[in-house]
Amino acid sequence: MFTEQKLITAQGKRIAVVAGLRTPFNKKDTGFKQVFAADLGTMVTNELLNRFPVERDLIQQLIFGQVIQNPDVPNVAREIAVTLGLSHVQAYTVSSSCVTGLQVVANVASSIVSGSILSGIAGGADSISNSSISLNPRMLQLFKDVLKANSWERKLELLKQLSWRDLKPHGVNLRDYITQYSVADVSEQMARNFKISRKEQDEFTADSHQKANMAWQNSLLKNEVMISFPHPYENVVVADNFIAQSIKPSYYENFKPLADKKYGTVTQWNIANACDGAAAVMLMREDIADAQGLQPLGFIRSYAMTGNEVWENMLSGTTFASSLALQRAGLQLQDIDLIDMHESSAAQTLANLRLFEDDEFARTQLNRTSAIGEVQREKLNVLGGSLAYGNPRAVTGLRILIQALFELKRRDKSLALVATSGLGGLGAAMILERE
Repeated sequence: MFTEQKLITAQGKRIAVVAGLRTPFNKKDTGFKQVFAADLGTMVTNELLNRFPVERDLIQQLIFGQVIQNPDVPNVAREIAVTLGLSHVQAYTVSSSCVTGLQVVANVASSIVSGSILSGIAGGADSISNSSISLNPRMLQLFKDVLKANSWERKLELLKQLSWRDLKPHGVNLRDYITQYSVADVSEQMARNFKISRKEQDEFTADSHQKANMAWQNSLLKNEVMISFPHPYENVVVADNFIAQSIKPSYYENFKPLADKKYGTVTQWNIANACDGAAAVMLMREDIADAQGLQPLGFIRSYAMTGNEVWENMLSGTTFASSLALQRAGLQLQDIDLIDMHESSAAQTLANLRLFEDDEFARTQLNRTSAIGEVQREKLNVLGGSLAYGNPRAVTGLRILIQALFELKRRDKSLALVATSGLGGLGAAMILERE
């Protein structure tokens, strides 16, 4: 793998993350039930710009992620830019499963490094509540054939071919297209391959919820999660609503397996659930940030975007990308103060933690002489993860980046690794640093 990377501009300046903000993450058809992804993205970007006022001309690029696509809004980034009076800004949309959030940040950072822009906004928005519904392709083709038919007899003959199954609308497909595996399918496979028990998965999930509860109770997220007043302006959304308040085995042991109904261990409890939400971060060349009087949250030291096998252990991209990001930063795992991993599921996260420690995997798959190392649990997802917060797929990478930077500042630490994997055999990781 290509390991050389210098995220320094021609002027010798670093890429600063000067601000980051997200909406609360809400379950389907709750707080954001009438809000489309474009509106969620507009809301969070507008609040970001209001909280951290800069000359609008400085914002020269706006890249947004959206995984749950709306065919009526193919370029959500451009709609957000125009709505907010940023029509001068280059704006485009990215869709790359759960690595989307880190991918948009990497894209803006690359534009700054190349000298194409001085500053930009990277964001993401997804609405499962307002995901599109499509008709069966077979039915659509039959209707086309009916319209083209030359006689009423032929039209009637074609219509008789329709079944009730053809009339059933199709919701959003959250499966990998090639394998048709869902996150639950891949997680069940990884649980078997790495011998991860149901008990281990359930307890890891409970820990994630407990940490997230603590974060909200102690007001640790107040500066990074905005109070939202969504259309039609009848209610205020103030907090994430996936986090379980009562975390007892008697509650989560009752969940039934999702993929393997008889022998499975992956349940609705120990897998991250799709939800509604949005986030945005502002990136800037560090000297421009200084000139604007902005104190950066931190700097991007390295990043890596990777691909891996899809038929076995598809969600191991966290390990592939983390290894490369660490190498590109010239760091070892023990140098890192905080680690934030996207929890697609408990099985996926626990499997990647084992791959971090696997010497053979390091030699055969990562081009390393030894394993990445053991992740110290006291450094991992210290405020909880996606199992508790939920997973708006285009936004999760941004959540972990924002959460890590704010927590580095709160603890007065220097280095964080953020990493995620996604369907399609994708991985993304970044090394963040602060002074």
